[in-house]
Amino acid sequence: MRRRYAGALAATALLAVAGCGGLSTSSAIQPGLEVGAVQENEVRVEVNPVAPGSSPQQVVQGFIRAAAASDDEYQVARSYLASGPQSTWRPNSSVVVFGSDTELDYRLTDDGTVTAVARAIARIDGSGRYEELPPKSTVKATFRLERTGGEWRISEVPDTFGTWLSQADLDRLYDPFRIYYVSAADHRLVPDVRWLQLGTGLATRLARALLTGVPDYLRGAVRTDIPTGTRLAVDAVTTESGTAKVDLAASKLGNDPGQRQNLGAQFLATVTQAPGVDRVSLRLEGADLQMPNGDSTVESLSVLGFPSPGDPDVKPVLRVGSTLVPVDPDDVGDKGERVSPPTTTTYPSVQPGWAYLAMSRNGQEIAAVGGDRAQLIRWRGTTQVQLIAPGTQLTRPAYDREDVLWVAGRSNGATRVWAVNAAADPGDATKSTPQVVAAGWLDNRTVVSLKLSPDGQRIAVVTTDRAGAHPRVDVAGVVRQPNGLPASLARPLRLAPTLTLARDVVWVDDATLAVLGRLTSSQVIRPWLVPLGGPIAAGPEIAGARTITTVNGERGLVVTTDDQQVLIRAGSRWQSVGEGTDLLVAAR
Repeated sequence: MRRRYAGALAATALLAVAGCGGLSTSSAIQPGLEVGAVQENEVRVEVNPVAPGSSPQQVVQGFIRAAAASDDEYQVARSYLASGPQSTWRPNSSVVVFGSDTELDYRLTDDGTVTAVARAIARIDGSGRYEELPPKSTVKATFRLERTGGEWRISEVPDTFGTWLSQADLDRLYDPFRIYYVSAADHRLVPDVRWLQLGTGLATRLARALLTGVPDYLRGAVRTDIPTGTRLAVDAVTTESGTAKVDLAASKLGNDPGQRQNLGAQFLATVTQAPGVDRVSLRLEGADLQMPNGDSTVESLSVLGFPSPGDPDVKPVLRVGSTLVPVDPDDVGDKGERVSPPTTTTYPSVQPGWAYLAMSRNGQEIAAVGGDRAQLIRWRGTTQVQLIAPGTQLTRPAYDREDVLWVAGRSNGATRVWAVNAAADPGDATKSTPQVVAAGWLDNRTVVSLKLSPDGQRIAVVTTDRAGAHPRVDVAGVVRQPNGLPASLARPLRLAPTLTLARDVVWVDDATLAVLGRLTSSQVIRPWLVPLGGPIAAGPEIAGARTITTVNGERGLVVTTDDQQVLIRAGSRWQSVGEGTDLLVAAR
């Protein structure tokens, strides 16, 4: 995910776009900042107003281009409109993204009616949700025009029209930002991703995005301690000396210390992504909103009970034949001398009939699926503790941070996701028996791969139809019972619809997946970086790649291949890890 504007100031960008296709040569020179002044990511686009004698097509074309400039409430773009639509056009209601101007077409379909057609690659809704569109998607908008004072003006703008931006303009004018919620399971923050416009008012837009509430795909997995109906009491978040002042109007905000801590953490993590913001001062209709420590200004998540997440330091494990060998993450991919298998080990001997291995978060448990994909086995240390057959077509198992073991497959003709309480006594069948996790949206799908996010509150699922075609990559919130065990999956968020093949998935950070797949049948398989909102990006290709994990985010991707090689990413190429056939990373 791009992080251009999270914590760093950017230089001012000045773009010139003409109303009818030429570059502006008459724009006045703009004064710069005073020495020592704080710049708020000011990205400006200057456009020309409608030119006299413009044809209907030129008016619509100029209006769409001018809508890229939001300065002064889109006043230049509004000059293309008759008086009526100036009050009804909602430029912030949506953004359609297209590749370049060559992918736009303007058709005079009737006297005074022009239809604009774009080959769209993405859409951003009014909340900032980025949706990648399938290949060859088109979007149409029909504008009605009338003569006003002898000149053509747009008299009717489609209700669904907000703005249309080229990919280049989107890159200059918008960026993805994390909007934070509180995990329903523990004191951790869980991000959603929204695309917001850069420039003046970014802190305000971040705060407003947080006030919109929990998105559907996270419902039940996270919560917000900002009461429903809360709004900004003052219609802007002001910033002074690094402090963003957020004044709220809320009728249901109580005195519960935990609620206030969570609310403060959400605003701090979200709003400090705006340049020049280091802390947040919270107010309730003008009065200081005090945190449990007595302060109304928050600048540390740890003070609010949200320490930096930490996990046990567990080395990856390389499978060499039937032996599992711990390896130092810094040495994975090292061309030097390989570490010999230890004479004593805390790991089991894994016979050739077992494949698709996984390792728990603390490294004390290993799970595997049989070669026929009909049995699931667990070891603690060197001891086998469970052997079960929940179904067929079992996926590679996956552990989460709550010590739950996940696996998917088929049972009685239906797709199932099971969860095993790996913290319970495996000899107690009432506690260690696999439990079905409700996920109705998986009906008529076959699960290929599933992985849990680092926070344990989201699951990435790769599926196909029953014929093994039409892959989907979905992310859904994990709804847990009071004891922490999963009960159901929320309605999913679909990602990467352009992939025509998807084999495996891993989380590379808290808001980005890496998916093994390809766009077309003629391509070689490669990892694709898939953000929770935004365009996907290609990694280096690797023929025959079957599974993927990571020892260090995007840079530490590791794949296994059809010919049983283990390869780690080395820049734009792949390097052999050694003689092993699989690499296990804790809770990956």
